Amino acid sequence: MRKVILRFVLLGISLGLISCGGRGEDGGFGFFTPPTYGAIAVNTSTGSAGITANYKSQSETNTGAIMQCGLLNCNVVLEYGSNLSAALARGTNGVIFGWASDSSRSDAKSKAMNQCMLNRGVSCEVKLDQCNS
Repeated sequence: MRKVILRFVLLGISLGLISCGGRGEDGGFGFFTPPTYGAIAVNTSTGSAGITANYKSQSETNTGAIMQCGLLNCNVVLEYGSNLSAALARGTNGVIFGWASDSSRSDAKSKAMNQCMLNRGVSCEVKLDQCNS
């Protein structure tokens, strides 16, 4: 008798959990949020850059950042994951950069600015920033 009651209790808990979560976009029951990926790519010769966020794979987001940058001589300089923000700062001379990621958008921007100045950038400004969800 105890085994029958235990089975019904476990079945009830399982059904309750399934009905509460519902099915997410990925077909799951809402208990797992898939990771997201982002990247920054730069061309240090021309000063062009690209940034991506919220891709489902690191390779896709890297390709997207390189395409935004302009393909030729663009390299991924930063990869960042779920719940992180990234920023790219560039000096007025156009080829001195700083980049960073952090859990806060404002901290990522601040760190990118500091890195640009440490790299001897003149009048550094944040040019790109994105956040993963």
